[in-house]
Amino acid sequence: MTSFSSHPGYFRFCTALLIFLLVVPGCCLAAADPDARASAAVAEEDWDGVLIATGEGLVDEPGNAALLCMEGYALRKLGRYPEAAAVVSKAIALDPKPVRYTNRGYAYLAMGNYSAALADAEAALLLDPADATSWGMKAMALAGMDDLAGAESAIDRALALAPESAHLWHVRGEVLLAAGSAAEAAAALNRSLTLDPDYSLPWPDMPDAREDLAAAMQAATPPTAVPVGSLIAVAGLLAVGAWSLRRR
Repeated sequence: MTSFSSHPGYFRFCTALLIFLLVVPGCCLAAADPDARASAAVAEEDWDGVLIATGEGLVDEPGNAALLCMEGYALRKLGRYPEAAAVVSKAIALDPKPVRYTNRGYAYLAMGNYSAALADAEAALLLDPADATSWGMKAMALAGMDDLAGAESAIDRALALAPESAHLWHVRGEVLLAAGSAAEAAAALNRSLTLDPDYSLPWPDMPDAREDLAAAMQAATPPTAVPVGSLIAVAGLLAVGAWSLRRR
């Protein structure tokens, strides 16, 4: 009589069971890990999902700087700027990193608090002078403060570090447009759109590169000249009208 253990299907069953026991618990742990779930939600731009995952994680780990930073990031992406800045401030107090300063700095930019954004950019650059994102944020803050020369210098530094960044070319276009260099702004904005026409904006109220390009193209187009003959004709009609009035 053939034993069950010698049956051809027995080996396949045992192999499948071993794989199940090895793989499934790991998957369950990953699914239950708030950091992993929040990171996955960030990758999918599921901002409500990020808040759910970080909220659950922070109940058990209120001092988890990574969770706080992701929560603040999601709040900013949802347009809840003051909340975002407050949450990321907690993360910075726990573990200051350049990415956390820029995370909060973008919230300040969205609120129009350019001096606070500049302070965060400079704090980030003290930690990492080669952080392109921090240079880009510094350019935006300086442009908001009407220091356009400083803004142009900062964005050039940023692009030297990250020449393929759609966001940084977008920022360069905005800086040049504010400086009145409409044709150069249009070239920079076209470059941004070529690299990534749908990159995720730092905050939802920021004009996208297409909107800025339309403004640059309009600014670069000279006003339509009125033909000299038309001006002479209009002047003649006005003269005839005035002569008629004098005869009444």
